[in-house]
Amino acid sequence: MSSLLVLNGSPRGSHSNSMCMMSPVIEGWKSSGAPEPEVLHLAQRGEFERAIEHFPAADTVLLGMPLYTDAMPALVKLYIEALAPYVESASQRDQKPTLGFLVQSGFEEALHSRPLEHYFEKLARRLGSPYAGTIVRGSGWSLPLMPENENRALVTHLRALGNQLARNRRFSEAELRVVAGTERFSPTAAAWLSLAFSSPAAIPNSHWDRALEKNNVWDRRYAAPYADALPT
Repeated sequence: MSSLLVLNGSPRGSHSNSMCMMSPVIEGWKSSGAPEPEVLHLAQRGEFERAIEHFPAADTVLLGMPLYTDAMPALVKLYIEALAPYVESASQRDQKPTLGFLVQSGFEEALHSRPLEHYFEKLARRLGSPYAGTIVRGSGWSLPLMPENENRALVTHLRALGNQLARNRRFSEAELRVVAGTERFSPTAAAWLSLAFSSPAAIPNSHWDRALEKNNVWDRRYAAPYADALPT
């Protein structure tokens, strides 16, 4: 059976939302009878180095991360740049691990992650690796907060994707669409949400308000320290 190297690209490490989403994928992988995968957290220096060293020996690599305002975390970019030597031998495709990715974000719409998905597909080509696909999911912040029964369907589909990765070395497009959820809000829904979020009493606002108060920066919530540096 194939070996799997799981790389968690979240700066929050093992307690991250990204890891919460990858755990069912790992369960699905193991349910196929495949061996226990190696899980490394890029936020830990020693594991970051092992992730580079172990990359060429893995049959399959799953790299997961959060999306921060339409950009990958810096440590993921640093890891990708460390793989540059493997591009030079990209023609030896049979020696390259299959690459799969997972991107979760706080955005509700999956479309925010699509540019990163296209980037990862191109990255696989540059590394000469087969591309398994990219798992995209919005509202990643809610997974660890919701009751288990509310997440049951999503967890089931994530496990199915892990099983597919082990058996076929590729994610099913149909399963990826289900996991992605809402691709884009309708104009009506977008207008309603814009109105709801603009209210001072909006639930998402209260979450951030509590965070500001907890960190003693409530009085500086409208601070714009770089405003003077902007061109006029």
